[in-house]
Amino acid sequence: MSNHNSSMDLEKALLVLGLKNNPTINDLNSAYRSLAKRFHPDFHRGNEKWAHNKMTELNLAYECALRYLTSIQEKPRKQRYEFSGLFNMALNKLLDGLYLYYQYGLENIHLRKEGVRRFRYRDALKLVREGLSEFERIKCFAKYQKEAESTELFIEFSRAFLQNMLINRVYEHAGHKREYIAYKHYVNGGMCLDYAIKDVFFGDMLISIRDGNYYTKLAKGYEEFLVVVTNFQDTSWVTETLLKMYLMEMLTKVIRVLKSMQH
Repeated sequence: MSNHNSSMDLEKALLVLGLKNNPTINDLNSAYRSLAKRFHPDFHRGNEKWAHNKMTELNLAYECALRYLTSIQEKPRKQRYEFSGLFNMALNKLLDGLYLYYQYGLENIHLRKEGVRRFRYRDALKLVREGLSEFERIKCFAKYQKEAESTELFIEFSRAFLQNMLINRVYEHAGHKREYIAYKHYVNGGMCLDYAIKDVFFGDMLISIRDGNYYTKLAKGYEEFLVVVTNFQDTSWVTETLLKMYLMEMLTKVIRVLKSMQH
């Protein structure tokens, strides 16, 4: 005789329920309702014991099959959750580095060697490198194309931002007018790019006075960079400008991904 404390293997459960392999939960529920009506003791007056045993067996079979089907459905959800957790850990590490970088004004190269800022610059570099390493490490755990693409994008963004952090060249007053004009466009574009990055990731936490949004700043920054690479190709600021333009391109793609994550 079966009882509620008994267990049942999946093969037996499917046999009791009259189901074939790989049923859906809808198939399971439909089969259970149909058999429950057939074996319910109310329909078997005088033979209640037999009906009770059949219902007990049916309930055990239903519970066994339901556990199995639920576990199949939950597994990909768990995998998505686990990857999401890894992704967020990598992102937080990267953002910690970006926040430290901008909190201490380290986009201003002249400040990087002043007092405590030189230590914060080192710490910011370390955090961004760690964030990049984490993104590179978790890429192999992505189960879906969108996860892999988002991770690859943040890898590229992290690399581009790290290159941007390592730019340490400042203008030297050599009296060359074209060099100076190119430098001014480069600096103006860089300021717009930094503003956009701060606005995208940190908003009012780092921007106290607003002068447009990050879209207008990106557009303005792109115009400034474009002047350098088209009108001042003979100057020495083209390489740094192209690095920042690539970072701007990656930021634009990151913005789209972040917006898709919010929906």
